[in-house]
Amino acid sequence: MSLFDLVAGLLLILTAVAVVTLRNAVHAALALAGNFLVLAAVYMALDARFLGWIQVIVYAGAIMVLFLFVIMLLLAARADTGVDPVPSLRPFAGVVGVLLLVGLGYAVTTFEPVQSLVETAPLLAGGTAQVVGEALYGPWLYAVELIAVLLLAATVAAVVMVQPEVRRPRVKPQVAERERELEEVTR
Repeated sequence: MSLFDLVAGLLLILTAVAVVTLRNAVHAALALAGNFLVLAAVYMALDARFLGWIQVIVYAGAIMVLFLFVIMLLLAARADTGVDPVPSLRPFAGVVGVLLLVGLGYAVTTFEPVQSLVETAPLLAGGTAQVVGEALYGPWLYAVELIAVLLLAATVAAVVMVQPEVRRPRVKPQVAERERELEEVTR
């Protein structure tokens, strides 16, 4: 294990922890962008330069710009109110967190080196996007599609959670008075 591996691994862990612990959403998004960039450096160190540049262009570029726009548009009105939007989900979130930690512990204890999982030299010999795409998505197409649906559902859930409560449309006082009179008559 080289010094680069240790530094990159430490940076990946620190930026990932920062993403989930920072209270300011913009700071968390910037930590996520840093995580994407370090991951791109790891790809390039593994001689997967195409994947590294795709990581930079697609994730650190386009996806992060989208996240920042969503954060700025949706959270501008509710910046750091300190109010828990869904307090009833705290126990569920705790259980999910513990399950994720158990899964992470299992993954770490049964860890095998990445090089033994896939031989990258024959796959990337052509150097084309088709070869890389077939290697990435060929056998795992359904898993990738399920992850895409999960990410879409998480994005929709985040948007729904930050929306203000649905309010009754404002009515003129005369209309409100007339509605009250009609309710009294119908009783």
